[in-house]
This record gives sequence, structure tokens and C-alpha cells, in this order.
Amino acid sequence: MITPQEYIENKYPIIPCYKNERRPIGKEWEEKETGKLERFSPGDNIGLHLINYIDLDIDNPVCHKFLKRIKTLGCAVYGRQSNPESHLLFRGSAEYEKYCMHRSFEPWYKKYRKEKTILEIRSGKGLQSIAPGSVIEDEEVRWDKYIEPKEYPGELRKDIDLVVFATMLSIIYPGKGERDDFCYAIACLLKKWGSWREELINTFIEELAEASEPIETRDKDDKRNNFGTRAYKGNTPKGLPTLIKQMNFPEDGIKDIFKVVGITIGKETEEQKEKKITNLKMYDWNDYLHLDIKEPEFIVAKLFKTKSINFISGPKGNGKTEWTLGLTDIISKGGDFLTYKVNEPYPVIYIDGEMDEYDLIERRIPYTQHEAPYPNYFNIIHYAQQIDQTIPDIKFEHGQQLIEQKVMEVRQKTGKSPVLVLDNLRSLSNYKENDSDDWRPIGVWLKNLRALDCVTIVIDHHGKGENAGPRGSSSKTDWANVSIFIKSVGKGRTPGKMRMEIKFDKARGLRPDETQEYECEYDFDGKWTRVDSQKTQSEELLLEAIYNIKRDEFNKCRTEEKKLDKDLEKERITKKIYNKLRKAVHKEHTSTQQEIADKIGISVGKYNQLYNSSYENYFARKTNEEYLAKKNSPLGDGVSEEEIKQYQELVDKWTKEREEKFPSKDFGLKYIFPDKYPGGDKLPTKDWLRSNDFYKNDFEAIKKAWITHCNINMEDYE
Repeated sequence: MITPQEYIENKYPIIPCYKNERRPIGKEWEEKETGKLERFSPGDNIGLHLINYIDLDIDNPVCHKFLKRIKTLGCAVYGRQSNPESHLLFRGSAEYEKYCMHRSFEPWYKKYRKEKTILEIRSGKGLQSIAPGSVIEDEEVRWDKYIEPKEYPGELRKDIDLVVFATMLSIIYPGKGERDDFCYAIACLLKKWGSWREELINTFIEELAEASEPIETRDKDDKRNNFGTRAYKGNTPKGLPTLIKQMNFPEDGIKDIFKVVGITIGKETEEQKEKKITNLKMYDWNDYLHLDIKEPEFIVAKLFKTKSINFISGPKGNGKTEWTLGLTDIISKGGDFLTYKVNEPYPVIYIDGEMDEYDLIERRIPYTQHEAPYPNYFNIIHYAQQIDQTIPDIKFEHGQQLIEQKVMEVRQKTGKSPVLVLDNLRSLSNYKENDSDDWRPIGVWLKNLRALDCVTIVIDHHGKGENAGPRGSSSKTDWANVSIFIKSVGKGRTPGKMRMEIKFDKARGLRPDETQEYECEYDFDGKWTRVDSQKTQSEELLLEAIYNIKRDEFNKCRTEEKKLDKDLEKERITKKIYNKLRKAVHKEHTSTQQEIADKIGISVGKYNQLYNSSYENYFARKTNEEYLAKKNSPLGDGVSEEEIKQYQELVDKWTKEREEKFPSKDFGLKYIFPDKYPGGDKLPTKDWLRSNDFYKNDFEAIKKAWITHCNINMEDYE
């Protein structure tokens, strides 16, 4: 399988790439339909779009020593002549991860300087892999082993972490005479800080030694299979000092190697912390309801709750700080900001780790000219005013404690817990963005700030791609309540004002109608205005069109289903026939994605983008609006004015048709209620409306509401 046609016949999602390059042809290629032969020209490279596929991209050759088991688990293998097994292809999806060597490796082995990347886990929309049948740097990409890729049978991330861990240790593996001390030191660290079982350590060390020691230098019966046992017995324990002294390898480099498998050397492990908990509290539900648990209140209505963690992200220079300064100014005073309301003021601690100190003054002055906050209600911690012009890293306990002290000071002065702003994350910590373990101490600290009743607002740079969220590890926002994306907008901007788009990446505890994207403008004089974007308006119309089509299809299906329900109830059809007919009804009255797209005049790609990103929120908002309209209707019974109008039109039509068909007949049209309903007798029956294809709504509810509306006595009507 090396041609586009062969891939398409086997239903692979392929896209064309430039000849001898990895670059896809065309803009927004990830939005275009895959597997189309007409998109390919002779000589195009073949890119496999990694939706529902996982590509293990191996860059470092040492890695292959520890991938033998993984290669047997149902993957296809391919690569170039110089690295024929560089790609392992599985089905499924996984979070992207790039494993790189620590900088300490550079002076150790110069040959790896150009190969800092060990391997990548690549999967998902926007990622593709150059498949066999292509040419890269004049080397043909070939299958080393082709089978239909299978789902990975296990925990992929955990297994790859172990492979990378072994690879790094293998690279720094010592020569003869130092190997015993090296292996034993590794075993001791695994036991002490990782709490690995004795048997697991023995197996790992033996496999590491077998893969790392050249056969010609290996002792005849040297298996190195008892270091875990020795570590557990505690005989002459070794560890970090041994490796630092023996290998001349820096301490932070060794610690980074162990972080790959989730081991933090020098701190209490998660397992050790958990062992302190000796009992879990359990409550009967009735008792749990009576616990003193207070519902979180909104500090900023429809946005930020008490004890919440919130992220504001976006590209550099796009208005994140400006928007946050405007919001926090209102938080410190009380009042309105755009459509958000602050009922009572809360103190703010604004920590700035990047902005020029005078720039901060210039941005704040417009707000204070209108109205200054109460004393101690807007507090600044600026890096330039600190010793050595730096704020201690918030990844470490020392930096966290210094900030907590200031939180307590503000609480004592104002009697309220402050809103804490961290502007921005990258300038306040040197954590590794793509390392979830390195981020964890910050995440845990933000979570713990809830115990001080803090609301935290974290300003962060955005990742690549509009839907990427805050930059770096996806675990950042695991505990977040709200995550907002801010981007500047040039189109439609009022001269002299800054215009920006506000979108919600995450909104826990907020209703869909409270998280609609919008645009706003700032006049640099402390005044903010919400505006409707052309994009929002046009998308709103398209979403309405999709909603109307789907609602109409649902009504048609439901009408036919009710007939089938009645037939089934009266045993006119069997359950088996009922299911078949119901399926046929849905097929008849339900449009495909392409058909809906054609009806409203857009591409199927645009339809899918709208449906996947916005339709769920629009549907929830629309149905909620309709529900509230019916609930609050003056006509009663949850029936809208429009439904009453439709019903009256049906009655008019029925009356007119009967009079035209039987002009000489008197069917009781004595105008019993001439003052209430001119020209009408009793209302038509439900069955008659159904048989004449007039029945579209809930007859009983509409009938009752109509009678109430006309002030007709129900007994007289019946």
C-alpha cells in the first residue's frame, strides 16, 4: 500500500503534501475532507491525518532497544532507509507529548546533540504523518511491517514513559567497573522515591543492563537481577549522591530523568502523602445534606465564583492584561463591567511579573480618575520593586508562601479574601510547559488557595491553534472553573479604540447562554463597551437555520411515531415491525450533513465546524428561551401566543371548509359564544385535526389555553 488510491480503498484519511516535504498542500487542510483522490497530483507526498490514529515518532536510535514489546502489540511499522522503524502506527487517540533530553546530556554524548527529541506521541486533528509511498529528503518512506493498525492494548502513556526513562538511563550507562554502583543507585532511588515493588525493580534493571552493556564487555554470568532486593533490604543504600559523584552528572539532570516516570526526588511522594490518611469519612445521604456546606457565590455575576480558579489566555499583545485590569478595577469598587455585575467590592492583589512598571501606571490611571478604589482594595506586587527585580518562582514552596502571606495581610486589613491575579504565568515560574509533573506543584497550590477563600485569575499565553487552550500541558486547566480566550480584532474596530473577541474554553457552573462568544471595545479612558461581531451575527443566522431544520424534522418524526405508537398499542403491528417502521421514518425525515449544508448554502466542512463548536450551546439557549416564553405566557398552561394564533387559524379553516362543503346543513353553528369567537361552534376534535393533517402541536394544552384565553367556561365547552 503505497499509492493514494490504495490508501483510499482501505479507508485511510489521507491528504496531499508537497513533493519531498512534510508540509500539507492548501490552507486549513485539517478542515478539508480527507480521502479524496482528486486532491492528489502525480508526485505528491501522502500525509496520514492522525484522527483516530496514534503515531509514535521515534527520533533517538537508543529508544529502539526498549520498544521490542510495544512493536508486538498490533502496530504497523514504517520509516526511511536511514531509520526504517521510526514510526509505530496504532489506532485510537492520545494526548500529544514530546519527550526531550535534558540539557545535561549535551556535554555527555555529543552525537545526541542534534537529536534532543527522543520520541513524540502524535495524534489528533491538525497532525499528520508522512506515509509510505512518499519521499523525504530524497529518501523513500517504506513499510517495515504492515498490518492493519490495532487499538493499543494497555496504558500507552505509562508504557512510553518507561521506554523514555530507560532510554535516558541507557545513554548515560557507565563502562565496566562502575556498572554495579550505577544500577544499585538507580534501584535505591526507585524504591525510596517511586515506591516501586522489589520484583519490578529487578526486572527493570536486568532489562536496562542487557540493552546497555556491550556483549563483549559483559561478564559471563552477570545478570544484575538482585538490585531491587538489595535496595529493599537496605544494605549499604546509595542514591543521588552516588550518581552525581560517579557519573559527574548534574543533580537537576538526574531529577529530570526520574520525573519522566512521575518520580520527584527530594520531596514526599504522592504515595507517601496518601499513606498518612488512615481513614476515609463516609456519610449517609441524609446526614450529608445536613453538613454545613455553603453554595459558592458569584463575586462577578455570571462569571467568577468564590474559591474558583480561572484562566485568561490569548496571544501576546492581544488585550489579556487590559481586559483583566478593567474587570479587577470593578471588582475592587463594585459596579458593572460589560454585561457582568459586581454587587459588592472585593480586594484585589495584582501580581505583575512582566509589564514595564510605568506602563502599568499608565494603564491603571484612566480607571482611578473616574473613581479610586477603597484603601487596600487594589494592591500591586510588581517584579521591578523586589530584590534583584524578581519574584520567587511560584513553582516552589518559598514563592508560594510569600504570596500567601500577602493574602493573609489583605484579609486582616479588609475582612475579605482577595481576588489574586497572576500576570503572567510564564514570567512568574520557570516550569516546563509541556511537563504535567512540573506543572503539578503550581496546580496543587492554586487548588489549596481555595482554603483561603481566594479567587485566582491566571493570565497565560495561548497554545498553537485557536482551540488549543492555555499553552503547554492540558493538565493546567483540569481544576479550573472558567477558562477565557482573548484575541484582538481589527475588522469593524471603532477608530481610536481597542477591539477584542472573548471566547470561553471552559465554563464550569455557567449556563450555555452565559458563555456565548462576544466582542468588546476599550477607549483607553476606562470605558468598555460590548458589541456584536459580524461573525457572531452571521453564525447566529446559520445556527438558527440548522435549528429550524432539525426541529421540523423532529416534529415530523414525532408525528409519525405517535401513529406507530397507537398501532402498536392496539396490536395492529408487532414490536419488530414497529422498530423497522420507526427506523424507516427517521431515515425518511432526517437529512444528512451534506443535505443540511446544501439547504442553508454552506460547505459540509463549515456545517461540521458550526455543529461541533457552537450548536450545542445554541440549542440549549434556544430551547431555554422557548421554555421561559411558554412558562411566562399570560395565556397560561405554558402555551405561547403563536400557538394560540395557529390554533385559531385551524379553527377558522375548519369552519370555512365545512360551510363551503355543506352550505345547506346546520351543524350546530348557532354561535354559542359569538362574543368570544365569531363564526365558531365547538372546537374541532383532535382526531379530526389529525386526519386532516392539521395536527402539529399538543392539542389538549392548546385547547385548554385557547378556552382560557377566550374566557369560556369549560363545562359549557364540553
